[in-house]
Amino acid sequence: MKHRFYIVSALFLAVALLYGCDEESTGGVSKITYYAEITLTGDQWNSIPQGGTWTEPGVKATEEGAEIEVTTGGDVVNPNVPGVYVIEYTAVNRDGFPATQYRYVGVISPDVAGSDLTGKYKRDAGDQGISTVTKVAGKANLYQTDNIGGVKEPGPATTVNFYHYAPGVLGVPYQLVAGNPFYAQNATVEADGSAYHWVVINPGYGTALRNFNKQK
Repeated sequence: MKHRFYIVSALFLAVALLYGCDEESTGGVSKITYYAEITLTGDQWNSIPQGGTWTEPGVKATEEGAEIEVTTGGDVVNPNVPGVYVIEYTAVNRDGFPATQYRYVGVISPDVAGSDLTGKYKRDAGDQGISTVTKVAGKANLYQTDNIGGVKEPGPATTVNFYHYAPGVLGVPYQLVAGNPFYAQNATVEADGSAYHWVVINPGYGTALRNFNKQK
């Protein structure tokens, strides 16, 4: 009888220990976190002439409806220097997870004001895909291409914005396309608009300079 008591007691003790370990190992693992929602005042994509003015429109971040602090970083816009400026807004939720939103400002040289790069451009290598370049309405020298890499089948996943901000130079800033980051380096355009060139920065695109020639 005494042996049975010891055995039953040992079993209860083992179960209790296992249960305690399980509670300790799984405690706090499953948890919901709410990322900050960042809302820009004004437009995300902006153009101003060289020598013009830029005023920060403002930004707001909330977590579950409650307003939280936003930190502003990235570039400081210099209206006197042509270029593409990327302003970064970051908000961190109570669990320490950051969220980031971007605003773009193109400072446009008068030397390229009124230029027009719209049209269809064909890549000279790879799939020789067609890039359709259009103007973004209301934004000086801001364009959109539906095929940043000159792939065979363009679409929303390859659509980016870029600026023609100075003679012979394009700016393709870091931007999220369906959550996928894209930007370009060494981005240039021929003086007559007959071709443009850039290196696409995105996983899987390689490091080759991609050349696009305007189609008649």
